[in-house]
Amino acid sequence: MFSMGVSLITPASSTVAPEDTFYPPLDSISYITGGAGLSFSEKFTAPAEGPASMVSAAYDYCAMPHPHPDRYQPPLPVQNRSVEAQLVYVEYIQRHQRRTAYNILPGGEDQTYNCDNVHPYLYAEPAAGSPSSIEALAVYAQTYSDPTNPFIIDFVNGSCQYPQLTLGGILNGYQHGRDLWAVYGDSMKLLPSSPDTQKALPGLSCEGFLPNHREPLPLHQQPPGVDTVNQVISCQARSKLLAKIQSTDAWKEHLEVTRPLRARLARLFRANMTEWMSTFDHFADNFQARLCNGYRLPCSRSDPLSCVTEDEAEVFRAADWEWNYWWRQNQNASRYIQLTEGLFLKEIAERLKSTSQRTLGRVYTHSFVHDGDLGPVLGAMGIQRLRWPGMGSNMAFEVWKTNEHQFFVRVLYGGHPLRTVHGDLEWVPLPDIVTQLMVHVPDDIVSMCNDS
Repeated sequence: MFSMGVSLITPASSTVAPEDTFYPPLDSISYITGGAGLSFSEKFTAPAEGPASMVSAAYDYCAMPHPHPDRYQPPLPVQNRSVEAQLVYVEYIQRHQRRTAYNILPGGEDQTYNCDNVHPYLYAEPAAGSPSSIEALAVYAQTYSDPTNPFIIDFVNGSCQYPQLTLGGILNGYQHGRDLWAVYGDSMKLLPSSPDTQKALPGLSCEGFLPNHREPLPLHQQPPGVDTVNQVISCQARSKLLAKIQSTDAWKEHLEVTRPLRARLARLFRANMTEWMSTFDHFADNFQARLCNGYRLPCSRSDPLSCVTEDEAEVFRAADWEWNYWWRQNQNASRYIQLTEGLFLKEIAERLKSTSQRTLGRVYTHSFVHDGDLGPVLGAMGIQRLRWPGMGSNMAFEVWKTNEHQFFVRVLYGGHPLRTVHGDLEWVPLPDIVTQLMVHVPDDIVSMCNDS
């Protein structure tokens, strides 16, 4: 782990009600089986075809909170008028909303997933001004399975392309965008009513975020082979380090205390294989996708009366513990963050520096990433305790400029000032935030990745 001195202003009271906090005690293995007060039925459910409520300020895996017009306030020094400052830039990082599962149970699924209420459009057309006059026909993917296909029995029938967004996820995304516009557009007056597409605001694909814009807008994407998010760049050292992390005494104890649960799940779903037994990632993903989209927990295909019970919420607790261990608790967390997310962290740091140097040329950047990106970014910032970043999880690096031309940063997670081992990141000099990010930026990532 690392230690860094940063200048912080924290709330007058450090007492936070349970419903307001993201951070239950995750440091001990006893969190998994010790009854930590987590009721997954309240935190991991959402309707099948409607938006999940995003009013709560608490952790909710299906619809994580975000900056909301009813709750948003400027940083404390601005609120209490000890300083006069203006919001000049926001770096916003967000995970997608609710979706179907990545991981289909090895023994097949006992429920049919329906995505007929969503049309994922797929088409291309010549850019404006090109010599061609071709107008593309808008087409969308309509999933089907031929009944003569013998492999269907061990898959899942239905009309979804896994892990596509569901209707509920799309509706939540639209509301998320509307709330961001209400905060950073209507209230804070940071955003123009229609963006300058030449200045490229990456990732602004939500109609709710751009209520007055009707023209095509570029969604900036890095090439898949060299994208700096989602761990797509091949890195031998990263894989070796993860194997080392998952061979520590703490990890072995974690597997031992969850052995009865893993054995039962292996029997129910023919899942006695490394990718399903070495972590709780696959089971948690499958169960979350069900509960967050109005489906029930699964039952065995061979024994329909043998089903996952609500008491087996240990799946979610164990997965939370794993995320906290990967990115915060293990002694190699800092190096693992470097190998996983160092390049993206450098991009953030450079944009923040450019804002203070007045060379960036934009006031807002919105990046859509994955849970596996938010985890290391939160770890790099020193989050106290990390639970699995839920659907729509988000961070905002707000840059504020004082009348004395000094720059400060507030870091929000889910609309809250991020609670870290350094204190709440409520009002931190911009250079200190940049320095903290750069701790996790490798000097030579190519050499590090090739180091076997």
